[in-house]
Amino acid sequence: MNTIALDYETYYDKECSIKSLGNIGYFSHPLFDAYMLSAWGDDGTQFVGCPKEEFDWSIIEGNRVLSHNASFDETLYLFGVDKGWWEYYEYKEWLCTADMAAYCGLPRSLKGSTAEVFNLEMSKETRDSMLGKRWENMTDEFKKEVSDYALKDSELCLKLWEALKDKWPQHERDISNVNRAISRRGIPIDTNTLKEQNDTIAQRLFEAENSIPWIGEAPTLSRKAFNDECRKMGLEPPVSLAMTDKDANEWITKHGQKYKWIGAVRDFRRINSLKKKLESFKNATMSDDRYYGNIMYWGASTGRFSGGGGNLNLQNLPRGEIFGVDLRKLISTKPDKRLVVADLSQIEVRTLCWLAGDSHMMEEIRNSDDIYEAFAMRFGFWSPDKGVLKNEAPQLRHRVKTMVLGCGYGAFSKRFSEIAGVSLKEAETMVGKYRSAMQKVVRLWNTYQRKMHTCYNMTERFKIDLPSGRSLDYGLIKCHLTNGRRSLVSMIARGAKKTPVRLWGGLLTENASQALARDVFSDILLRMEAQGLKVIFHVHDEVVVEVDKDEADAVLEKVIDIMKTPPDWLPELPLDAEGKVITRYEK
Repeated sequence: MNTIALDYETYYDKECSIKSLGNIGYFSHPLFDAYMLSAWGDDGTQFVGCPKEEFDWSIIEGNRVLSHNASFDETLYLFGVDKGWWEYYEYKEWLCTADMAAYCGLPRSLKGSTAEVFNLEMSKETRDSMLGKRWENMTDEFKKEVSDYALKDSELCLKLWEALKDKWPQHERDISNVNRAISRRGIPIDTNTLKEQNDTIAQRLFEAENSIPWIGEAPTLSRKAFNDECRKMGLEPPVSLAMTDKDANEWITKHGQKYKWIGAVRDFRRINSLKKKLESFKNATMSDDRYYGNIMYWGASTGRFSGGGGNLNLQNLPRGEIFGVDLRKLISTKPDKRLVVADLSQIEVRTLCWLAGDSHMMEEIRNSDDIYEAFAMRFGFWSPDKGVLKNEAPQLRHRVKTMVLGCGYGAFSKRFSEIAGVSLKEAETMVGKYRSAMQKVVRLWNTYQRKMHTCYNMTERFKIDLPSGRSLDYGLIKCHLTNGRRSLVSMIARGAKKTPVRLWGGLLTENASQALARDVFSDILLRMEAQGLKVIFHVHDEVVVEVDKDEADAVLEKVIDIMKTPPDWLPELPLDAEGKVITRYEK
């Protein structure tokens, strides 16, 4: 089997771009043109030219194909086959070297990953200068420059594969491939509701905008105009207007009732954000009434998936109705179809207890119908003779849930008081109870902390081994001094580059727990695919399968059974799952 790296060069401008339209929307745009393909193979193949007229596609038959962004290149190949641009040939596999780089702890970009692996500085100046340029209008000189650039990309893609392939195990390659297949299936959209919500948000935006005093004189979101208006009213403007800023919320609450335009400015920001998300839904929804987005393999350093970025992240859709818009309700099946939605129950809590070696808690979880009731008994808040916790004391159950989720990764009292919304004194009591009852978890924080310190300023890389067979690799630990305080940091790949991240025992525990949960979930995705279940998207620990109406109940049972079954490499992990059959997505 030969290995061939392929890379397309395509027309793009500000309107016709993958960022605003998604893969299928971009390929379907009337201005789109795949004017060049470059190929570099380990059999000596070297090609750069027109993919429609000059490239012999038969060379991929039975072979391994590489692309540094296979979610783009493979999808374009299959799209072109459907359009009759080129013939279809059965390739052995199509692998993504960007996914491989991310798995290996490198930046996802070809520029970033080759810089680290080969100490090579790539220039993207040629690519950037292609904006808005059509092949037929390029000068011969620039065409030569583009051709050389494209061929170099393919060459480096193959070289990166050769350098890293042994570090990327087959089951991770399978996860990457399955995840791309999921993204290509598309998600059913209620286009009538989409139009209604677009009309609604346009009206809300108009109302908010017309309540702002400086409209027509300065940009709507001009911070200078906002500050000037505040001072005109005798108000000292806040440092931030972010929804997450506590001081900003207090300032708006204090002054917003008297000065309605203050709330209108914040509303405009939120409404405009919703408008962009709706536009992303609209732009990437095709004539078949399906939205074609992207779920990114290895979107975080722990290996967890991410929602693809841009204005629309399916893993971070707002819950419920906001300004008359509910984005989740856009996902809706045709009358003859149903959505089977199922999620793992408290997966991170379970993986945390396993990592901590808390066998007693694991047994209590295994034998309990309600994991938080088991914890309530462990903390001394509940006993079986009092009945079922969720029925008899739902508020206590909520408090225990907050303790389990908030204290598991080492939150101190001050931080926990913010998370739980309780007084500092109450937070101190709750944190103390957790740490007293969950000593093995506390011991795990300290174990990771000590192990990290032993690697500090040494040539030994700091790793946390996981039962799935992979490791969290933090590389060489370095010391940073901030305001006279020492902290240990690691350079973590985030997207196209690496950034320093401060490490401590609680964070390391969180990373390990989330990484293990990701591996369990990925194993489930592979087993579902092997059994013919076509997942159309997934969110953290939740899967969504589209099925025929008559098969929905049977498929739900099958999905739940798969999700409750632990991986072969961790048979002792107690798993639980719940699900439902719906026509319109909600959570």
